[in-house]
Amino acid sequence: MSYSEEGKKYEADCELLDSLRNHALNQTTSDSFGLENLSIYFNQLTFLGSRFPLNLNFHIGWFPIFRPKQKPEIISNLNYEKCCVLYRIAGMYSELGCSQNSVSTEGTRKACQYFQNAAGCLSYIQSDILPDLRAKAPQDFELIDPLVSLMMAQAHECIWQKAVMEHMKHGTVARLAVKVSDLYDAFLSNIHKKIIPDYWSRYVEAKSNFFQAFAQYQKANEAISNGRYGEEIARLRLAKTSNTIALLHMKVLHPSFADQVTALDQSIDRDLIRAEKDNDLVYMETVPEPSQLAPILRSDMVKPSIPSFVTHPNYWLVLADRPNDDLYIKRPLFDKLVPLAVHQAISVFADKKDYIIKEDIVGKNLELNADKQKCLDEIKLPYALDVIDALPTNLVNHAEEVQHEGGIQSLHDMLFKIQTMSNKTLSLIEEGFNALEEENEQDATLSRQYGKLWNRPPSRTLTHNLLTLGTQYNDTVQAAQKADRIVQAKVNNWGKAIAMLSRPVTEIKAHLPSLPYDDEYYTTIHDLLENLRSRLGLLETSCDERNQLEAEAKALAQNDDISEALLLKANELTKGSPVIKLEPEQFAAEFNQYLQAYKQIQDKILGYVDIQNDLLQSITDLHGQLSLLTANKITLIKREKAISNLESAFTKFKEIRTNLVEGIKFYSHYTDTISQFRDDCQEFAIARKLEATELARDANPSRLLLLKK
Repeated sequence: MSYSEEGKKYEADCELLDSLRNHALNQTTSDSFGLENLSIYFNQLTFLGSRFPLNLNFHIGWFPIFRPKQKPEIISNLNYEKCCVLYRIAGMYSELGCSQNSVSTEGTRKACQYFQNAAGCLSYIQSDILPDLRAKAPQDFELIDPLVSLMMAQAHECIWQKAVMEHMKHGTVARLAVKVSDLYDAFLSNIHKKIIPDYWSRYVEAKSNFFQAFAQYQKANEAISNGRYGEEIARLRLAKTSNTIALLHMKVLHPSFADQVTALDQSIDRDLIRAEKDNDLVYMETVPEPSQLAPILRSDMVKPSIPSFVTHPNYWLVLADRPNDDLYIKRPLFDKLVPLAVHQAISVFADKKDYIIKEDIVGKNLELNADKQKCLDEIKLPYALDVIDALPTNLVNHAEEVQHEGGIQSLHDMLFKIQTMSNKTLSLIEEGFNALEEENEQDATLSRQYGKLWNRPPSRTLTHNLLTLGTQYNDTVQAAQKADRIVQAKVNNWGKAIAMLSRPVTEIKAHLPSLPYDDEYYTTIHDLLENLRSRLGLLETSCDERNQLEAEAKALAQNDDISEALLLKANELTKGSPVIKLEPEQFAAEFNQYLQAYKQIQDKILGYVDIQNDLLQSITDLHGQLSLLTANKITLIKREKAISNLESAFTKFKEIRTNLVEGIKFYSHYTDTISQFRDDCQEFAIARKLEATELARDANPSRLLLLKK
């Protein structure tokens, strides 16, 4: 997408964004502003998404979570950066949750909120960002659902921890514990074994079984409180089975959690020995099968919580200034740039506007002009009128062009120039031949005088090539002169007509046959001519007015600017929030308001349809009447024939002039070539003459004087 703004205006914002990214992505939970810096960068990305299209023309790369040594995953989409940053924020929330003091009520409360925020960030990625990624999501994003379950399990674990610390009822604690177990199970059932490290799976499996065991243990305590001794034993046995599985993973467990698993196992063993002994000796209740036990109800106490900075990215703009922090920018970067939604709406408006102009205004005007021209061409107007009492416009233009180019006299002048150049070329060829002939005769005379003493090759053997070339030149000039005679014949044949075109238009008109005044239909014919020309004038006037409307629409479109109105509407709809998505259809009212001016011009154009149709019908009817009156007028037939001959004469004038121009070009070039031939012949003769002088001196010095003579 192209923005009609100077890119240099935003170079500083580009550099700030890059610095923000580098700074934010190096944050850790040890930095008190770490989470805030990440959230600010995420908010800047959100604002960026309201200014630019998602598919940016640069590559965004992130390393896989559990495979940092692999090549980074690269996608050219702004939402990919947002997904990864929010993924990282979720990870930081998770770290903060794990770092809280789990033995204090306040620490447990904070941890619970952090885990819910982590789950909220991951859920937001899944529901609001990934659908607009417009590319196949990397494998890490397949972990979102199981990671949400993991975060919710840990949040629920905090609620369970608080319930234990507050010594809530056994049934309540059991319901909380079994929900924690369910959530850990959900993580295990959805994970991709090849992505998640093995110790993660083992740790979560231990947690799931521990909380299942704890839930059964609490239900066992509830059962004995209510005198259900058989149920107590059944649930203790289930608790023992689950906790035994947790004990298998002791090597990967955190020491504090390992202690809980061990303590629970000891409690189960102690209570199970006591319960079985009491039941055998005293109560003797039947121990139910696990399938006969009532399922433990679940208490769902937490849910994913999306942090406020995600849904309300403006919040950080009002935060207190942070000292010595140049990167804390209290404004959205690229805030002066037109929002993407407005830019898209401007583009949609431009398309609507262009369609009305091209199709409904320009297109309709072209259609009317084509209809008009088709009708006039069919009845040969205005030519059919001009041949009766005037000169057709084309003929007037042709006459003016002939006169501008010198008329018939220019053709005669060019013919004379060609003839002169032609004669010169022949004389040059003749001069060359004469030089060779004179030298040949002298060579023959000296050869007879000196006999055997004259030991050089005869001229005829040396001048063969020159003589052949000269003959070719002569043939070419003869052929050119033949073509010149053809052109001369054209001038002779069309000279009178061309001469007429060379005269002023008034003289041409006066020369043509015209309808006599005493013709019985003279007045009627001229009245019809005047009426037709009047309607043709009205037709041209309406055409000019339509063209003016078309120009008005184009000028309006060139200066039309809807951006301010769309910006106001966008701010009204979003209240300044970049999270609220806008569609071009939401600006329909503004589109209609601004398009009204074009629709008014369109209506005016349509108003000319009936006007033109009435005029064309009237013109056609009047032309039919005129044709009936002039059909067999001998004078008008002769006049039209004469005009046709003058049109043909113009064509011949252009043809002849082209021939003459080409002839002059030919002779100009050929004269140089033949001049060179003449010079070569003369130089050969002079060289042979000097050579003959030397030979004669060597053969008989006493005859040198005779040779010079």
